[in-house]
Amino acid sequence: MAESKFNIFKFDDAREKKEIKPGSKFNLFKFEDKKIKNEFKTSPNSDEKLQLKNLDLRNTLDSGDNKFDIFKFDNVESSKPHSDLKSEFDLGHAFYLGLTDTLRGTKQLAGSETFFGENMRAQQERLNKALQGEGGGLVAAAYFGGAILDPLTWLIPVTRAKTLYQMAKTGFIAGGLAGAFGYVDDQSAFDTRLKQAGAGAIGGAIFSPAIGKALQVAGARKLTKSFERDATKLTDEDIAKLPADQRKKIFLAGKEDIVKKKIGKDKKPIEKIKGAGERYEDVRLSIPKFKVEIVNGIPRVFSKDPNKATNKNFILRGPREFFKSILGSYAEVAQKVTKPIVKPVEAAKAAYTKKASEVYGQLVKPGGFGPNVGTGLAGGLYGFSMPEEEGNMTTKFGRAAVGFMMGMGGVAVGRRVKAPKILAKGEDDLSMTGYLAKMFVDGYKVPSKVKDLETLNLSGFKNKIEMQFLKIYQEANQLTTGERKVLYNILEGDIKANVAPKDLANIAKKARDQITKITNMYIQAGLITQETALRNLQRYLKRTYGGKPIAAIGSELRARGILEDITPKEWVERYSKVKAFKVDDVGKKSKLEGHKGWELFGNVRKVETYAESTEKATPALMRKYAKDPKLANKPIITARWEYTKQERLGMGEIEDGAFAILETGRLMSETLPLYKFYADLAAQPFTKSQPTALEIKNENLVRVPIGVRDGTIQQRYGKLAGKHVPQEIFDNITQINKIRQGPDKPFFKAYRKLNQFWKASKTAWNPTVHVNNIISNLVLLDLVDGSYKYLPGAVKAFVDKSKGKSVKMLDEAGELGVFGSGYVARELDALDPSKINPSIYQVSKDKTVAENATLISKGFFEDVILKNKLGAQKLSDWYGTEDSIFRLALYIDRRQKGFSKVDAARDARKSFIDYNITAPGINALRNLPTPFLAYTYRVIPILAETAIVRPWKYVKYATLGYMLNNLGELLGKGDAEAERAAMTREKQGRVFGLPILPHRNIKLPSKDASTYIDITRFVPGGDIFDLNSGTIPLVPQPLQMNFGIAGDVLFPMLGFDLFRGDKIKGQGISEFDDLAVRAKFGLKRLIPNFPFVPGSYSTERIARARDDKSTLARNETELLALLNTVGVKIEEADIGRLRTIKGMEYRRRLKGIQDQIRNVYSKFRKGSIDQEKRDKQLSELDDKFKTLSNTYSKALNMEINYQEGAEISEIVPRIVGAVKKQTEKLFDKN
Repeated sequence: MAESKFNIFKFDDAREKKEIKPGSKFNLFKFEDKKIKNEFKTSPNSDEKLQLKNLDLRNTLDSGDNKFDIFKFDNVESSKPHSDLKSEFDLGHAFYLGLTDTLRGTKQLAGSETFFGENMRAQQERLNKALQGEGGGLVAAAYFGGAILDPLTWLIPVTRAKTLYQMAKTGFIAGGLAGAFGYVDDQSAFDTRLKQAGAGAIGGAIFSPAIGKALQVAGARKLTKSFERDATKLTDEDIAKLPADQRKKIFLAGKEDIVKKKIGKDKKPIEKIKGAGERYEDVRLSIPKFKVEIVNGIPRVFSKDPNKATNKNFILRGPREFFKSILGSYAEVAQKVTKPIVKPVEAAKAAYTKKASEVYGQLVKPGGFGPNVGTGLAGGLYGFSMPEEEGNMTTKFGRAAVGFMMGMGGVAVGRRVKAPKILAKGEDDLSMTGYLAKMFVDGYKVPSKVKDLETLNLSGFKNKIEMQFLKIYQEANQLTTGERKVLYNILEGDIKANVAPKDLANIAKKARDQITKITNMYIQAGLITQETALRNLQRYLKRTYGGKPIAAIGSELRARGILEDITPKEWVERYSKVKAFKVDDVGKKSKLEGHKGWELFGNVRKVETYAESTEKATPALMRKYAKDPKLANKPIITARWEYTKQERLGMGEIEDGAFAILETGRLMSETLPLYKFYADLAAQPFTKSQPTALEIKNENLVRVPIGVRDGTIQQRYGKLAGKHVPQEIFDNITQINKIRQGPDKPFFKAYRKLNQFWKASKTAWNPTVHVNNIISNLVLLDLVDGSYKYLPGAVKAFVDKSKGKSVKMLDEAGELGVFGSGYVARELDALDPSKINPSIYQVSKDKTVAENATLISKGFFEDVILKNKLGAQKLSDWYGTEDSIFRLALYIDRRQKGFSKVDAARDARKSFIDYNITAPGINALRNLPTPFLAYTYRVIPILAETAIVRPWKYVKYATLGYMLNNLGELLGKGDAEAERAAMTREKQGRVFGLPILPHRNIKLPSKDASTYIDITRFVPGGDIFDLNSGTIPLVPQPLQMNFGIAGDVLFPMLGFDLFRGDKIKGQGISEFDDLAVRAKFGLKRLIPNFPFVPGSYSTERIARARDDKSTLARNETELLALLNTVGVKIEEADIGRLRTIKGMEYRRRLKGIQDQIRNVYSKFRKGSIDQEKRDKQLSELDDKFKTLSNTYSKALNMEINYQEGAEISEIVPRIVGAVKKQTEKLFDKN
């Protein structure tokens, strides 16, 4: 018997030709109506092909030519003639609407109301009517059957995913996207895209595994044999199922009870510690490095054939060769033609760049006349960019001149004025300019060599250590929980390495070799002695206990165990005699091997001050001091008791080798680079061991403090301790340590953490920022004279790295600190040691497919969403990688141009915003009032350098902007001059606020509507001279104070909208209502601005595009709204709407003049001013009024009449009334 072509549902009896019985194994749809029980039948024909009654896709369209003949049925018949589509709704049409749901939704997003000539709302209404009528169950089956087969939605996870977990994961994403982009029926329960996306995500996560399981059971689809998890790791239960000759039982330490027993005359036990009992784990004898499958409940491994042929290159060869030959030959001809012109131009540019670079270097060099000129130029630009109602160039240049003189003069005066003592802090000769430079100039007077050493050690060397440990961790993390426990005990020395299988011992050896390598560096940096290293070399591993916080930097230098300050007499009579003994099952005691009991720790302390001396504490010395009456009872020594295995288990020791390797690497990568940095500084010529008094004065030297870290015997400043360095260098070191340690007080620590979350919600979790970041980085790469040709290679390097491949150039850049640091910290943040390898994807044979699918979806949600495998952490990682790709591309560019490794790394960091800033004033501002100041602080010097050294870069982009805008004005719809005049002041500006540069809103060549694209955020630092869009007047937008999360919580609770500079709307009913309004507003400000996130601005804008038809609503489609929410800010310029909003703006500003007039008259009536001053002030207000009125009369296309000599107090109210009337007309007209 031939097998059905569409054998989706398998029946108990393949020959059964009757209706699907209620008891059928896959009776997913139950039909209660007897009239429609026979709708699904197998064909009576001999070839057994599936027959669906009333399902004929070829007749679903009005036209005879079927545009959606996707599935061809050889034997499809209709029981009755197909009815007119407009009068009757059949199963074929229901199936078709489900199948094309995403396509219809996409057209709806784009603002269309029809789909292939049919009104979509009418289609949906007929579908709803059919669903509610007779046979609605079968209509629903046809509709959702089509939706499932929609290739853009749930069909993908069913056909592509190999496990139920993958189906749940992919189904969640695909279902959410299907809901977001599907047709929205505003008459249904899911009447918004947000609701529909949520329902689609849940449905996709639940039904995709159910469909996959059904297909697998029906034999229509083969799945990877694991239905329990992602099939990449084995569990302890899997190991237990292996044959005995493939696994080994490993017994762990900690079984026996332990007693702390005193040796000597008094043999009474001091303390007893309960043992953990017999502990063992099953491990594999051989640990393969391949993926794992579970076949019939038994684990097996497989690998991809590395020699398997691929036709990818073959497929792409044709297009590649075509473009290579066509474009290659064109490039050759173009090169020959342009070479005679380009060569001298490039030579002239190179000569200019060299000379201009020298000039720029003098401008930014501390001291001399450069800072005067540089500050003057900045002041001039600020003055030139100040808002001017009529754009009077004479006024603008006058303000620029004043700004230049004030900038230059301010620096000159500041150098002559001494800083107040409270600010100078002991520096008697510190000027105000010097103080401001120390506060706001990063690395002020710090040699570039110091900055290079800082980066090479605290970023580059740190990254190198992290990556070495991370590689071993990734290998260890593939082990089962039990195997990782055994690995931990091997590394701790609690069990012998030769007890474990070879593969497991090899991982332990790699980790131990790496720890030994780093330990030797600890010795070289003076952190530990050779003696200490030899004693702990084969045993050191960072221990972590459940419920305890992650260890702080430098904690690995502290003695482990219990430390007690005691007297020499106490040591001799008690502590030296206490040893650890183990007790076996029959009560026999024997000395605990490897444990030394109480040990002397560190050096003897001085009696007078209890400060540490240079005399080492030894048992012989203690016996001598115990007999000295002056010293015997003084607490001048420290004793240490190392925790036994039993004690550690009782404290909740986490026995996980992978986690311990990662945590050990994290601590070593924090401590060692810092001390290596100190050691490198100690070897520099500016560091003096014993300077003369004259050297101290002339070179402004300070002594680096001597003192040990708490709980250790190591100097806080390593080899630099006690030496003299210049004051600026020591200040820089102090700032580095402050930044690394973070706030001291718990409140500020908590606030900083919350503020970091808030920052992430505004940047990494905002798609607009991602788009803006990438585009502005493309521009920035060109401004710093980098080449785009290295970008594909940089992207490939990161892709290869993510697959575990070694990329030489990427590793080299990382070791030089090009990307900053923090790989291991991110891994630790995502790792929950208490829930390592949870078996959350299990199924039960006793449960139905739908019940098992629901369980898998629940596990997927917990693992993927709650644990950030698909959420915020991914967005944060992408955000960091975006910058890193550009840094790598520029690093390669600089290396190809002959830069040294260090110079190339420095330029790559500098050019793509190095957020490592040590200027205390800047850090204080970015930690509270201006959280995003760092970007502006770093980008301004880059823009300034480009303007001086490579001015043709700006000429190129200005030309491009003007060309695009002129093209829009020539080919586009609308009157650009009138539209720009009617725009708000924020949208009227030009790039950087300079009149020689193009408008920030570029007109697009659209024939359908007059549209503009806002390029402000595409330009690096595009808002640095935006002086009229913030709460504080004339303060650039990046310097506007919003106070981070405090501003988003505190100001709303005070009833103020800091973003708009106004009171929150809706207040005044009652105190209780006001509190609710404020709380709701504050909560809304904290929601990440991500499309389809409930309550976000993006979600509401998309919803408004479909539903809001009010006069002031933007005339935009859902698709255009969606583009705006991801950073492509395109808006239609509706002149009526623009003038309405402009009229409101005019009224607000006129009200300001009216309020000032009232104030003048009030002061005159009270006698505060005389008539002469009153008339003078009214005359000034009259001039402002006329200027304002002339500006807005053009913008609003209305004539504003006022009699010469009339009282301004009478004119303004009249004008306000006229504007109000004109606004009402515009409303009516619109």
